[in-house]
Amino acid sequence: MSYTVFARKYRPQTFDDVVGQEHITRTLKNAILQNRLAHAYLFVGPRGTGKTSSARILAKALNCLSSPGPTLTPCDQCDSCREITAGNSLDVLEFDAASNTQVDKVREIIIDNVKYLPARGRFKVYLVDEVHMLSSGSFNALLKTLEEPPPHVKFLFATTDVQKLPATILSRCQRFDLKRIGAPVIAGHLMHIASQEGVNLTEEAALAVALGADGGMRDAESMLDQLVAFCGGKIEEADVLSVFGFTSRQKVSDLCSALLAQDASVALALVHEQAEAGRDLTQLLGDLIGHFRNLLLVQADPAGLEAELGRAVVESLHAQCQGVDRERLLELIDLCAAAEQKMKWASNKQMYLEVAVLRAIQAVGQVTLGEVLGALTALREGRPIAERPKPVFTPVQLPAPRPKAASAPVKTAPSEPAAFAPVAQAQPEATPVAPPVPERAPAPEAAVAAPVVVPVAAPVAAPVAAPVAAPVAAPVAAPVVAPVSAPAVEPLPTPVSAPAIPVVSAPVPEPAPEPAPLSLAALWPLLVETVRKERPLISMWLEGGVLSALSGGVAVFLFPREQPLAAEYIAQANNRSFLEALLSRLVGAPVSLRTELSDNVVLRPVAQPPPPPKEVVKDPMEEFKNDPLIRKALEIFKARLEAV
Repeated sequence: MSYTVFARKYRPQTFDDVVGQEHITRTLKNAILQNRLAHAYLFVGPRGTGKTSSARILAKALNCLSSPGPTLTPCDQCDSCREITAGNSLDVLEFDAASNTQVDKVREIIIDNVKYLPARGRFKVYLVDEVHMLSSGSFNALLKTLEEPPPHVKFLFATTDVQKLPATILSRCQRFDLKRIGAPVIAGHLMHIASQEGVNLTEEAALAVALGADGGMRDAESMLDQLVAFCGGKIEEADVLSVFGFTSRQKVSDLCSALLAQDASVALALVHEQAEAGRDLTQLLGDLIGHFRNLLLVQADPAGLEAELGRAVVESLHAQCQGVDRERLLELIDLCAAAEQKMKWASNKQMYLEVAVLRAIQAVGQVTLGEVLGALTALREGRPIAERPKPVFTPVQLPAPRPKAASAPVKTAPSEPAAFAPVAQAQPEATPVAPPVPERAPAPEAAVAAPVVVPVAAPVAAPVAAPVAAPVAAPVAAPVVAPVSAPAVEPLPTPVSAPAIPVVSAPVPEPAPEPAPLSLAALWPLLVETVRKERPLISMWLEGGVLSALSGGVAVFLFPREQPLAAEYIAQANNRSFLEALLSRLVGAPVSLRTELSDNVVLRPVAQPPPPPKEVVKDPMEEFKNDPLIRKALEIFKARLEAV
């Protein structure tokens, strides 16, 4: 009997066997239960995530002969289920669009045969794999049939590149997006396969394979098949790293710790060690970027990352990123991503990786903008500047593997993979505490002012020496001084309990004289300058005439006969009301406006004001450099300012 690879042997045959795509299987189950089956389905997702398998399971659920109608659990025993599993069913036609892109093939295989009833099952199912490979002519030929197929026809499409499908095809299908499967889920499924095959697969090795599969279950099963052929009955993490050239999570974590601790010797030694071991250095840099990404997500969304990597891994990542801010991690990701692009086309990849490591260490040691602003704020507030703690690199060891429990079936939740130990972080130095500022003594309450004697000078004819004493509640009383025409007499203090206080009446001020009315010669320039400021659009029309008379509340504007448009523009309702309000404000009385055309009008132009002197613009960079706080910060951080 021929050997069957794991990817085919353990291919899911029911909805419950599909791993990591519960949102897809639940929707299809509900559609079958409620008899809400569409005529076309589109399965979208990365390779090896279950697109074609889900389509085949749906086809078996529709045509299973052991049930009177579509069922949630195909029996896999009837002729229809076995033929669909073997791929030789007459009612389920699998069409590879990558090999049959011509429109003639589409017409021959699909369009010309949809009119025939199924041979044995309830529906005739067309399963088109890699549907995005069809030509534009094939899509156009399929449109009408896809929109209004016979009731016994179902279309199931699968694609890894949905962007290449026309919008007319997408609008006629129900779309299901399959997601990448999490590493813990893949590792648990691999442990189940290993238990079924009698292979001793460690949890560390299963997780290493799952991480290398990048969310694809079929890739993980193929890698496990290759490892069994290489190692036999026992597979450890070192075997996975040796066969596929991966770098262990321990080494990636150590390299990250060395970068954050600015230990160049340890970081370069790790790079040299991986290069001597034949590891893919581009993959190593990609793993380092992924590790920085995990540290960033631990700070931003630890719950979401826990579903992807497991709780133990998230806890260890959280311990490693203590004292590292997001700005630093984002800068390291950008720097390593730029180096990764250069390494793809470089012959000496080790040199580029070493340069990237040294640049990353230099970037970690630089002062960020947030730290500069924090130091400036501390200087302004008079607080001491806290020094940034420098992490110390300490090699970590993976914990001993846990004892293997009984193998779990595929449907159960996989056990959490073992995580690497938390990275030792240097304890931050105690921040010096500023000495307490002595409290200022409370200000003494204002004493009650003694009575203040205010002398009042009287006229010569009747000298009066009666002072006005201030009441106790008011500390100072303002003196009321009458017109002085004789030397004042020194008053004597009056007791507070005096029965009466003499009141001296102040002289009534004379009313201010009314301003003289403006003349036409003075009113015209003032009117023109105000219009230039408030309504510059009508100033040129107004200056085309002249204010000739102002009497009886009527202002007469004369315009030359060759300027009728100016007179009409000024006489418009909005312009007229504005000028009347302005004249009334300047004159101080209501004024109405009248425009006339006349011969020999003598214009009185008003000179334009001289332009204001240009303000000398100071260089903001010079002011910034000369700022005392900036100079102090540059001295503290031993830095300099450079123009970018």
